Amino acid sequence: MFSHIIVAWDGSDHARRAFSYGAEIAKRFGARLQLISVARHAEHAETQDERHSSRRDARQFYEAAARDLLESAAQNGIQSELVVVEGGHPAEAVVDTARKVGADLIIVGRRGLSGMTRFLIGSVSDRIARYAHCPVLLIDGFTTLP
Repeated sequence: MFSHIIVAWDGSDHARRAFSYGAEIAKRFGARLQLISVARHAEHAETQDERHSSRRDARQFYEAAARDLLESAAQNGIQSELVVVEGGHPAEAVVDTARKVGADLIIVGRRGLSGMTRFLIGSVSDRIARYAHCPVLLIDGFTTLP
Protein backbone atom coordinates (compact mmCIF):
# COMPACT_ATOMS: atom_id res chain seq x y z
CA MET A 1 0.00 0.00 0.00
CA PHE A 2 2.82 2.44 0.85
CA SER A 3 6.22 2.37 -0.82
CA HIS A 4 7.64 5.85 -0.14
CA ILE A 5 6.85 7.68 3.08
CA ILE A 6 7.84 11.26 3.86
CA VAL A 7 8.15 12.54 7.43
CA ALA A 8 8.31 16.30 7.89
CA TRP A 9 11.29 16.70 10.20
CA ASP A 10 12.04 19.74 12.37
CA GLY A 11 13.66 17.93 15.28
CA SER A 12 10.75 18.55 17.66
CA ASP A 13 9.09 16.00 19.92
CA HIS A 14 6.10 15.99 17.57
CA ALA A 15 8.40 15.23 14.64
CA ARG A 16 9.98 12.38 16.61
CA ARG A 17 6.51 10.94 17.19
CA ALA A 18 5.79 11.30 13.48
CA PHE A 19 9.03 9.48 12.72
CA SER A 20 8.03 6.64 15.06
CA TYR A 21 4.80 6.22 13.13
CA GLY A 22 6.63 6.46 9.84
CA ALA A 23 9.14 3.82 10.88
CA GLU A 24 6.40 1.45 12.02
CA ILE A 25 4.42 1.88 8.80
CA ALA A 26 7.58 1.60 6.66
CA LYS A 27 8.52 -1.62 8.42
CA ARG A 28 5.06 -3.13 7.92
CA PHE A 29 4.94 -2.26 4.20
CA GLY A 30 8.62 -2.50 3.31
CA ALA A 31 8.51 1.18 2.37
CA ARG A 32 11.29 3.71 2.00
CA LEU A 33 11.29 6.40 4.72
CA GLN A 34 12.52 9.90 3.96
CA LEU A 35 12.79 12.73 6.47
CA ILE A 36 12.40 16.17 4.90
CA SER A 37 13.74 19.26 6.68
CA VAL A 38 13.70 22.84 5.49
CA ALA A 39 16.79 24.94 6.22
CA ARG A 40 15.87 28.59 6.18
CA HIS A 41 18.10 31.46 7.08
CA ALA A 42 17.47 33.37 10.28
CA GLU A 43 15.26 36.41 9.87
CA HIS A 44 17.94 38.64 11.37
CA ALA A 45 20.59 37.51 8.84
CA GLU A 46 21.39 40.53 6.68
CA THR A 47 24.36 39.59 4.52
CA GLN A 48 24.74 36.70 2.11
CA ASP A 49 27.41 35.20 4.38
CA GLU A 50 25.08 35.40 7.41
CA ARG A 51 22.25 33.76 5.46
CA HIS A 52 24.56 31.00 4.20
CA SER A 53 25.94 30.42 7.71
CA SER A 54 22.43 30.31 9.14
CA ARG A 55 21.28 27.70 6.61
CA ARG A 56 24.45 25.65 7.24
CA ASP A 57 23.74 25.73 10.99
CA ALA A 58 20.16 24.60 10.36
CA ARG A 59 21.39 21.72 8.18
CA GLN A 60 23.83 20.61 10.88
CA PHE A 61 21.07 20.77 13.51
CA TYR A 62 18.71 18.58 11.45
CA GLU A 63 21.46 16.08 10.66
CA ALA A 64 22.48 15.77 14.32
CA ALA A 65 18.86 15.55 15.52
CA ALA A 66 18.02 12.80 13.02
CA ARG A 67 21.21 10.72 13.34
CA ASP A 68 20.00 8.34 16.07
CA LEU A 69 16.61 7.86 14.41
CA LEU A 70 18.16 6.98 11.04
CA GLU A 71 20.57 4.55 12.71
CA SER A 72 17.68 2.91 14.55
CA ALA A 73 15.70 2.61 11.33
CA ALA A 74 18.67 0.98 9.57
CA GLN A 75 19.08 -1.52 12.41
CA ASN A 76 15.41 -2.46 11.91
CA GLY A 77 15.88 -2.98 8.18
CA ILE A 78 14.18 0.25 7.14
CA GLN A 79 15.69 2.17 4.25
CA SER A 80 15.75 5.79 5.40
CA GLU A 81 17.48 9.07 4.76
CA LEU A 82 17.35 12.76 5.61
CA VAL A 83 16.90 15.33 2.88
CA VAL A 84 17.45 18.97 3.75
CA VAL A 85 15.82 21.45 1.38
CA GLU A 86 17.03 25.04 1.49
CA GLY A 87 14.65 27.97 1.63
CA GLY A 88 10.97 28.41 1.04
CA HIS A 89 7.98 27.89 3.28
CA PRO A 90 8.29 24.57 5.15
CA ALA A 91 4.88 23.27 4.06
CA GLU A 92 5.49 24.10 0.41
CA ALA A 93 8.94 22.53 0.51
CA VAL A 94 7.61 19.30 2.05
CA VAL A 95 4.70 19.04 -0.40
CA ASP A 96 6.87 19.87 -3.43
CA THR A 97 9.53 17.37 -2.41
CA ALA A 98 6.93 14.67 -1.75
CA ARG A 99 5.47 15.24 -5.20
CA LYS A 100 8.88 15.18 -6.91
CA VAL A 101 9.94 11.90 -5.29
CA GLY A 102 6.57 10.23 -5.75
CA ALA A 103 5.78 9.80 -2.06
CA ASP A 104 2.49 8.08 -1.32
CA LEU A 105 2.17 9.17 2.34
CA ILE A 106 3.29 12.23 4.29
CA ILE A 107 3.47 12.09 8.08
CA VAL A 108 3.74 15.28 10.07
CA GLY A 109 3.62 16.17 13.73
CA ARG A 110 0.82 18.55 14.49
CA ARG A 111 1.56 21.46 16.76
CA GLY A 112 -1.44 23.63 17.27
CA LEU A 113 -1.37 27.37 17.10
CA SER A 114 -4.38 28.93 18.69
CA GLY A 115 -6.71 31.81 18.25
CA MET A 116 -6.13 34.60 15.75
CA THR A 117 -2.58 33.54 14.82
CA ARG A 118 -3.76 30.18 13.52
CA PHE A 119 -6.72 31.80 11.75
CA LEU A 120 -4.45 34.24 9.94
CA ILE A 121 -1.48 32.08 8.97
CA GLY A 122 -2.44 28.47 9.56
CA SER A 123 0.02 25.87 10.73
CA VAL A 124 2.59 24.01 8.67
CA SER A 125 0.77 20.72 9.23
CA ASP A 126 -2.54 22.21 8.10
CA ARG A 127 -0.96 23.55 4.92
CA ILE A 128 0.66 20.21 4.17
CA ALA A 129 -2.68 18.44 4.64
CA ARG A 130 -4.44 20.97 2.43
CA TYR A 131 -2.03 20.90 -0.53
CA ALA A 132 -0.52 17.42 -0.56
CA HIS A 133 -1.11 15.14 -3.54
CA CYS A 134 -1.25 12.06 -1.30
CA PRO A 135 -2.67 11.07 2.11
CA VAL A 136 -1.33 12.96 5.12
CA LEU A 137 -1.18 11.49 8.61
CA LEU A 138 -1.18 14.17 11.32
CA ILE A 139 0.30 13.05 14.63
CA ASP A 140 -0.72 14.97 17.75
CA GLY A 141 0.61 14.80 21.27
CA PHE A 142 -2.01 12.27 22.35
CA THR A 143 -1.65 9.73 19.55
CA THR A 144 -0.20 6.40 20.62
CA LEU A 145 1.32 3.67 18.49
CA PRO A 146 -0.87 0.60 18.05
